[in-house]
Amino acid sequence: MPELPEVETVRAGLAREMNGKKIKAAQVSDGRSTRRHPSAREFRAQIEGRSVKSVERLGKYLACALDNGSHLVIHLGMTGQVLRAKNAKAPKPKHTHVVLQLSTNEEVRFADQRTFGEMFVSAPVSDGEVVEISKFARLAIGGSGLGLRARVRELAHLGMDPYEDQVGWDRFTAVTRSRSVPLKALLTDQSIICGIGNIYADEILFSAGLRFDRPCDALTTVEARRLHRTIPEVLTEAIKAGGTTLSDEMFVNVEGEPGTYQNQLQVHTREGLACPQCRTPIERVIFRDRSTYWCPRCQT
Repeated sequence: MPELPEVETVRAGLAREMNGKKIKAAQVSDGRSTRRHPSAREFRAQIEGRSVKSVERLGKYLACALDNGSHLVIHLGMTGQVLRAKNAKAPKPKHTHVVLQLSTNEEVRFADQRTFGEMFVSAPVSDGEVVEISKFARLAIGGSGLGLRARVRELAHLGMDPYEDQVGWDRFTAVTRSRSVPLKALLTDQSIICGIGNIYADEILFSAGLRFDRPCDALTTVEARRLHRTIPEVLTEAIKAGGTTLSDEMFVNVEGEPGTYQNQLQVHTREGLACPQCRTPIERVIFRDRSTYWCPRCQT
């Protein structure tokens, strides 16, 4: 499933493609991709004729601000792709379910093989409406995440975003050490920290030198501070590389190009290969029904 670096890569490409342009028309060929709406016609009515003011990201969600105060929200699910096409004549990828035609005659296409992803329009928050924002997100002392949650009620439940919410190490440590769950479970809980999934949880924990099943409340202050520092460091490097494209080749940017961070992975998918730090073979275990990769020597 695309995680924060992949979604941020798509956000940057989508912003270049859509900012300031009008959505002239929309086509929906599979209603599962717009399932929050009662019909494809209703979805089209919400976005046709609207101009895109900005494209933001929170966790694994994209939010395109429209000129009437509503937002076109996109979630890639497991296999979703947002692709740019120069015009309607360009060949459509298989499993293309939604097509947005822009005022420049370019197209933005949403393809999704497994249809777990979605697109929907979030209505503007009305005057006087109070949006209940995640208690973990409210720990932020800065950043744009709180404002986006307040404008898009469907995203209000998301926990701390490593980029869009500025959370100091002291507050992060307090949250971490107040829980007894394994570290990987905390990192991948979208209601606490949003945007991190299976790939980057493995990479972050390796870089921080911590076992995936270490109880959160067993961390020392030094370890918690190291984890807090490591999260944005790993994610930043992945964003610079355009995200991770694994062997299924599902993730590509809006130009259809794969990411390259898979060439920098330290442990994820490297079972049996030598640890880049100590040369011990990387191990794989099944943790909460997902493969987890780690070094038994470096991760204490």
